[in-house]
Amino acid sequence: MNDQRTIKAFFMYLLAFWLLWEWIVPLDTISDTGNIHVFMIFIAGCLGLSFFGVRFWLGALIKSVYIFYMLNMLFFQKSFLSLGWIADLTNTVVHNFYFLINFQFAEMTNSFRSFLFFLLLWVSVYLLHYWLFVQKRLFLFYAMTVGYIAVLDTFTAYQGKGAIIRLVALGFLLLSWLHHERLVKKEKLLSGSKTWWKPFVFFASVSLFIGYTAPKLQPQWPDPVPFIKSYYASGEEEAEEGKEPAVKKIGYGTNDSRLGGPFLADDTVVFYAETKQRHYWRVETKDIYTGKGWESSDSVEIRTFERENDVMKWFDESVDKEMLTATVNFRERLFPHLVYPAGLTSVNVSGDVVFRLHAANEKIYVTNRESYAVRLSGYEMTYEYPSFSLETLRQAPVIEDRELLQRYTQLPPNLPERVKQLAQRITNGKENQYDKVKAIEQYFSFNGYFYETKDVAVPGEQEDYVDQFLFETKKGYCDNFSTSMIVLLRSVGIPARWVKGYTSGQLVHSGENGMNVYEITNNNAHSWVEVYFEGVGWVPFEPTKGFTNPYRFTGQSPQTAPTPVPQNVQPEQQRKPLDEEKKSVSTSSTGLLQSIKKFFVSLSLRNIVLFLGSLVASVYVLYKTRRKWWPFLTILSFKFRRSEETFIKAYFSLLKHLDDYGLKRRKSQSLRDYAAYVDEWFASNEMRELTLLYEKAIYRQAPTEKEWEKVKELWKNLIKKTIS
Repeated sequence: MNDQRTIKAFFMYLLAFWLLWEWIVPLDTISDTGNIHVFMIFIAGCLGLSFFGVRFWLGALIKSVYIFYMLNMLFFQKSFLSLGWIADLTNTVVHNFYFLINFQFAEMTNSFRSFLFFLLLWVSVYLLHYWLFVQKRLFLFYAMTVGYIAVLDTFTAYQGKGAIIRLVALGFLLLSWLHHERLVKKEKLLSGSKTWWKPFVFFASVSLFIGYTAPKLQPQWPDPVPFIKSYYASGEEEAEEGKEPAVKKIGYGTNDSRLGGPFLADDTVVFYAETKQRHYWRVETKDIYTGKGWESSDSVEIRTFERENDVMKWFDESVDKEMLTATVNFRERLFPHLVYPAGLTSVNVSGDVVFRLHAANEKIYVTNRESYAVRLSGYEMTYEYPSFSLETLRQAPVIEDRELLQRYTQLPPNLPERVKQLAQRITNGKENQYDKVKAIEQYFSFNGYFYETKDVAVPGEQEDYVDQFLFETKKGYCDNFSTSMIVLLRSVGIPARWVKGYTSGQLVHSGENGMNVYEITNNNAHSWVEVYFEGVGWVPFEPTKGFTNPYRFTGQSPQTAPTPVPQNVQPEQQRKPLDEEKKSVSTSSTGLLQSIKKFFVSLSLRNIVLFLGSLVASVYVLYKTRRKWWPFLTILSFKFRRSEETFIKAYFSLLKHLDDYGLKRRKSQSLRDYAAYVDEWFASNEMRELTLLYEKAIYRQAPTEKEWEKVKELWKNLIKKTIS
């Protein structure tokens, strides 16, 4: 029976799956990666196909079908292998390939990232199989796994204690097993000791028990993590009080009248939040777009409440809501206002305070009875976490509140006309408000816009902030994306407002009862969009590249076909395509990358079919003519190598070439008999001479300098004879 089908090989495959499992499991804690089981099943399937000896082409076909089926199920939700699905997939690959070759990884869509992750796992399984069953060496990969778990345990919320114990026990067992297998092969033993593992298990168990139970010294060095985290921030200079810095430091600020310009990262912790669900933390909204930034309405209306928030109506009764609790604790800087989730219903805090809501921007200040500001170090909240029905959003009636429409569809009178034309073209053919909103939200993902924090322009006196971003630079951060989406929505009569606050932050601890602790820093300062739907309320949307809307939308959503608009939507760009394209790429892009981008953007279905056909034909020709070029590659690969191990590998490489040439070796045929058969075919004596030198080498009688030259000569001559 084939060795891979033995019980020993089966357990080896189980250990291989376990090693990759240790790499995948932490992703559920340290990142927003979901559906981890999909990738686990893929790894198990790859190893299973290898274990059962499935042919390479069939295994590749099965893996490919699984990958594309899962991508369709998770991201496209269309009929598998339908024309619509193929078109969406092709469009996604074309657009994301440009981001890939420009190293704009943050711009890539989740579907394409998942596709690349599948490919990475595919390669990882292949390499792991090679190391385990061919090389029988795994120390480097094992050491990388230990380091990976140790780093995650130190710097993230992932608890790696159990993983380290498993790696010590099972990892040492696997390394010992592989070492035993190498000894068996090296010493040419027919079989190894069947009890080799018993002493190892005994000593490993005793060592683990002692190491786990023995008293341990306290840390001898100070914890380096706080120093590492604060190092970058400590080197940055604060802006002078009252002046707008040339390069701003990211964080929450109050003045948004002039947006644009670069900023520096700042990982200073603002607050910790304990909550069950990820969501955005609101601070305020703004409703007047000036062409340069945002301002709030002049309303001075203030609504007050003490515990129960009875002054803000969030969502209509038709919206499904889950009542949740959250706790906020500020780190160092205390604010006189609340950070709160959408749906806030009550605030519980010690002390006699009053919460004052400014109706103009929904900013909630904390004061005492005499209206003096109070800075809280922490507080508890209850809030409604919404779940928006896509069917309800699509069926939302026309908004009849004229006051609301007038306020939240305001635009400056000098807004360039091409911005309004762009909004009309993006939403053309969409029959309801939700589909129009989604079309605009997704527009930025498929039309060459980049997330950038350094090289970000500031509009001049005669320039509009949104117009500059949409048509000139196409580079920016959350303010650019969110403001542009709102202006496009308002251009087609859809009420929308600008919201400032923080993202959900970094998970640092998973507690009991599903409560998680998140760390929110200045880097998490963010702006996003809220759109009003009649009969629903204000619904959040997220247009910024690299960010994901944390709120739930239920019901199947047919994916809006991405609209790469350069030809139909932006006529200005057609008149000067080269200049505009140069503006839309990073400064590190080369002429070659520009050409590649233009090639892929211009691909039609016919061109794609021709390209794939040419690729298949080229592969077929290379395969059929392999006898012409493969031997030369083999000669080149061994040309400058000289060792006993190299000779052995070269000899077996020669056997493969002879087999492919047509000189098949029977299973019962010895090397000497096979050498005689080869020499008879070629009418020479070279294969027998090379075989004698090979036998001499494997019995540890390394060839002399003179014999090395003879080995190379014989081997090269025989390789060349296989060329046909």
